[in-house]
Amino acid sequence: MGIYEIIIGTMFIPFLFILSIFFSLSLRKRNMQKIISAEISDALKDLKPREFFYNLLKMERTAKPVYCAEIFLLAIDTIYILFGGYAEYLKELKFAQEFSDFPINPMSSVFIKFGIPIFLWFIVLFLLLFALFMKKKENKRLAEMLDNLEKYRFLNYAKEDFINSEKIVKTGMVAQSDLKIGSRYLFSIYPAYIIPYSWISDIKIDRVYNRGGSYSSLTFIFTKSFKYEKIFFAKKEVAEKVRDFILENEDFH
Repeated sequence: MGIYEIIIGTMFIPFLFILSIFFSLSLRKRNMQKIISAEISDALKDLKPREFFYNLLKMERTAKPVYCAEIFLLAIDTIYILFGGYAEYLKELKFAQEFSDFPINPMSSVFIKFGIPIFLWFIVLFLLLFALFMKKKENKRLAEMLDNLEKYRFLNYAKEDFINSEKIVKTGMVAQSDLKIGSRYLFSIYPAYIIPYSWISDIKIDRVYNRGGSYSSLTFIFTKSFKYEKIFFAKKEVAEKVRDFILENEDFH
């Protein structure tokens, strides 16, 4: 019975960790699909173009399920370690007092049973802090992108294009949203991109190989800057269709 208690106690938090991350990523993917499909409230649609896109594309809008899962895991893991660890320590201390001839350190049993939850506590804390850092960084990039588009008076047309467009392309990438292909703009929810076709000077397609397989990338080279952006696809033929559609668009020429 003692062995089963150790196994259950050791694997409870890892199982909860995997389950929470799975559900949070599923909800995040669902949120991105709703946004890319323009399943948004009328109140959001009534906002001015800059506020509309900022509220739509800000990182916490899609990543909120992940933040909630990490905070939930951190709280549950903290309670489990503090109360469960203290109860385990008292039990081992009582055993050590009853059988004083055995060289037993009560703390060793606690660390055996709670070693993995303690390790995961630091992992979740790191992930939460990293997520908050990325939120600040991505939202700053989003604000700069919107300011740049607003300077060239593109946002009014971009908002209309986003709401009216129904062409959605699945990238097949877990960490990236699907794309919305407008008549004059390319939209991505995460990473947040609004790319005017008229700004694109060239599109390069590459095949990337790694241990987990391979995927394709489209590299967008812009006329108004030396910067470029990459969007990834699980299938090369999908990337080629997106490239060909943009290259054939009248705004590209």
